[in-house]
Amino acid sequence: MAQDQATWLRVVQRAERAVGSHVETFVKSDIYFDLLAQTTRAHRRLLQATETLSREWLHAWNLPASSDVRRLREQLSRVERTLAEVAKEVADRAEDGVPPKPEEPQ
Repeated sequence: MAQDQATWLRVVQRAERAVGSHVETFVKSDIYFDLLAQTTRAHRRLLQATETLSREWLHAWNLPASSDVRRLREQLSRVERTLAEVAKEVADRAEDGVPPKPEEPQ
């Protein structure tokens, strides 16, 4: 068993020595970074196009898209924060013995 591991390990190390220096040189080159930037931009454009298409299709069927759900979650978070502030203010006033006063709606 140890002899089998040594064999495969020697093969892997030999392949790494043969290919590793070329890969390392490429990864440090300007061409690699240019290619990486172009690939990242293309990926982002593809994701945006896919999201736009799926959002339009879902809206055509009167279904919510992920962007709709995201906006609702943000809105709900703001409402929860406001409610927590109001609840704290009411509790503070009750603790001080001051009756809560009704406020004008905004």
